[in-house]
Amino acid sequence: MDGQDPADILMGNIDEEESSVVVHGTAILGIDPDGGSAVLFKDFELTNSQVKLSAYLATDGNLNKSLELGELKEHRETFTMSIPLGTDTSPYNTVVLRDAKSKKKVAVIEL
Repeated sequence: MDGQDPADILMGNIDEEESSVVVHGTAILGIDPDGGSAVLFKDFELTNSQVKLSAYLATDGNLNKSLELGELKEHRETFTMSIPLGTDTSPYNTVVLRDAKSKKKVAVIEL
């Protein structure tokens, strides 16, 4: 997300502890160097690798007003999830991580 105006970057910290899952890191919504927009998960750590999480870009944490980004393939470090080209990201102000099996929200990250 280098080379863009810092005022155009939305960022929020992840620090959630559920009974079976602990998630830490930072979520950043910005311009994808490969084109379009992306959510960058920085210094991400998920303690329970058995849980499959899906990521959503959402309005106020509401999954009915969201865009599914897909399943998190990484459980540690830094990685990017691309947003489809042409998507208007202005209505979205949260990233939601949800357990794919139980459909329970694990984290809501305010950007």
